[in-house]
Amino acid sequence: MSEIIASEIPVTVVIPVFNKHRTLRRAVDSVLAQTHQALEIIITDDLSTDDSLSIANNCALKDSRIRVIESNSKSGLYNNRIKGIKAATGAATTFLDADDTMEPRAIELMLKSMLEYDTDIVQMRFRRRMKGLGIKYLEQWDPALADRRIDGIDFRSLASYVGMDSYILPSCWVKMYRTHLLQSIDWLDFPQFWGEDQIFNIQYLRNCRSISFVDYVGYNYFWGGDTTTYKFSLLREYKNVHAIKRVMGQSEEYINAEIKQLLRYHVRQLFTELSWTLPAVEKVIRDELRDPLWKQVGLEVSAEQLVKEEWEAVQRSPLKYLIKKLLK
Repeated sequence: MSEIIASEIPVTVVIPVFNKHRTLRRAVDSVLAQTHQALEIIITDDLSTDDSLSIANNCALKDSRIRVIESNSKSGLYNNRIKGIKAATGAATTFLDADDTMEPRAIELMLKSMLEYDTDIVQMRFRRRMKGLGIKYLEQWDPALADRRIDGIDFRSLASYVGMDSYILPSCWVKMYRTHLLQSIDWLDFPQFWGEDQIFNIQYLRNCRSISFVDYVGYNYFWGGDTTTYKFSLLREYKNVHAIKRVMGQSEEYINAEIKQLLRYHVRQLFTELSWTLPAVEKVIRDELRDPLWKQVGLEVSAEQLVKEEWEAVQRSPLKYLIKKLLK
């Protein structure tokens, strides 16, 4: 397909918003600056209590490609994205969180890959940023995946697990989807915040036959704030997602390893986010390990040993956790 035709294919960008008045305009500007200009930008406001809706409406007044969808009640990020999907008219759809930005060629290169390799989903790379600084992280990226169509057994293998350290990233905002496939899905009811992007992508991937990867760092993920704030419901949400992924046929080997790692992450959060003492954490984890789930997934460590190992891990990197806390 020629560059001229590709440049005319409309792409929908869905920007779900809840109380992001400080960053929304920056996010929208990054879309307007795309080299691909055949755009439909849908801002779905989830009953914001700040000036987000006003900013969204002002953006729409200045550019006819922008539409704003208001909510009558709060529905959460997962359902807010689905509202945008239902309204989308572009041939392809991508997502941008209201506190992040896209690099100028992100949409152009993802669309080019989708067309050239005739794939159902495209994934690019991203960088993590905090307070304007680049933050190092272990990127799950293999150059051998880039610039080709992946289908058949290879695709099914990649799609068999979406989660921690998967090659198909859990996030929605680093991908491009075919709109008609998104609109054909009978979406699960999923009210919780943690894991919504994983459940979203697993549902979509079940309707796909192919994927392509773009070796372009096209997304700036601004890490911090609400995304890193401890919530007492987190461990329950980890377990809910594990149960759903099991029902949806995700690899038991990988999801069992993941939930065990998330338990360890939870322990570290009790130390670093809440400053709990070692005996307090031991008591909580001892009670938690009575849940039959942990035996089912093959957790073979006592509460005391698990807490001791994670406490020692925190002590080996105190500066890391201090900086993390200060930069929130």
